[in-house]
Amino acid sequence: MPAVSVVVPCFNHARFLPRAVQCILAQTFADWEAIVVDDGSTDDTPQVGAQFTDSRVRYIRQENRGLSGARNAGIRAAEGRYLAFLDADDEWEPRFLETCHSILSALGGVAAVVTLSSFIDERGQVLLQSGGQIVEPASFGNRLLEGGFFPVHAVLVRADVVRSVGMFDESLTSVEDWDLWLRIVRHGAKVAGTPHVLARYRVSTNSMSTNAARMHANRMAVLAKHFGPPDGDPADWSTNGRRAYAFAYRSTSLGHLQQGDPDTAWRWLSEAGNVWPPILARLDTFYELALGDQPRGYRGNVVDLDIAANGAEMLRRIDGLFTSADEQVRALRDVAYGNAYLALGMLADQAGQWGPARGYMVRALRAHPTMVRRPGVARRLIKLFAGKRIASRLRHLRPRERRQPLTESEA
Repeated sequence: MPAVSVVVPCFNHARFLPRAVQCILAQTFADWEAIVVDDGSTDDTPQVGAQFTDSRVRYIRQENRGLSGARNAGIRAAEGRYLAFLDADDEWEPRFLETCHSILSALGGVAAVVTLSSFIDERGQVLLQSGGQIVEPASFGNRLLEGGFFPVHAVLVRADVVRSVGMFDESLTSVEDWDLWLRIVRHGAKVAGTPHVLARYRVSTNSMSTNAARMHANRMAVLAKHFGPPDGDPADWSTNGRRAYAFAYRSTSLGHLQQGDPDTAWRWLSEAGNVWPPILARLDTFYELALGDQPRGYRGNVVDLDIAANGAEMLRRIDGLFTSADEQVRALRDVAYGNAYLALGMLADQAGQWGPARGYMVRALRAHPTMVRRPGVARRLIKLFAGKRIASRLRHLRPRERRQPLTESEA
């Protein structure tokens, strides 16, 4: 019996499948089996699957049942104690299995381990943006309420845990992995993270994640399953339900923004604020809005970003949002403007536009003066107004701080 079963669903990705299998063959951990599930492909996948000669690689073919159905077929055929899922168009670093297996073997009370990831383009070139976050096991379920933040192939999970919660929901056509992790965590399982970047996620212009309407419909189906439908007054919903729906609406907003539909994007952001107003007091909300329609894998690339134009558009939309909002939402107006200006200042700083960066930072403090107490804001102000050398010296005088997600730090 192998230690790890790698499930490789493939639908019309014959051109990528050899590379995915090669990533498995190149693993420094050798106690694995790979199950390639051809989900009714109409391209050359059967011919490619017949070329795999390593006895650890099995090829099975089924009628098209969708991504969840293909993964579930692989799970049913799997013999390993642990499961990993590598979609045919994605890749791993050579130490993925070794690192994750070592962690799971050492932590008996942990059900799964999640790595960080990078983005690659159609040619396999690594892009600027990276993915994932390091979240402590005790906080993992809470962070998961905000949406999936790692790809399915960045995880190694105990097979018995996956089977015990019912495997992948075949009624979902996207975010099916998020639903699985939510079920696993709600059953009391713990998930650990590792800071190693070991998964590579391929960005494609026609991937499911680029269809904002389809992603939204599936998010709503997942949340209805876990928290009930979004009916009635949100004040009557559970706190976790309000928060989860608000983040889902925000994700839909950002999806439409990336598709070049800002009107729909801002309507969904307004709905997010109505459901759970604190989402409009978060820095990451406005940082993402400031990136505009930059696609996944390229978001945060300031070289290709018109910060001034994006900023003017975002500030105009914010003004409209708060003008039509209720009293509870309007109470967050100052902190929202402060974070919006702060996000623009961060981007201008990253772009080397120190003059505009200083201007945005001054406006941020005028809108929300108490944000100067945040260590990341103070450091950035020192750098912008006193220079990098002094800021660097002051940073070294302080105890080294653990790097936190953007929502909690402006480092």
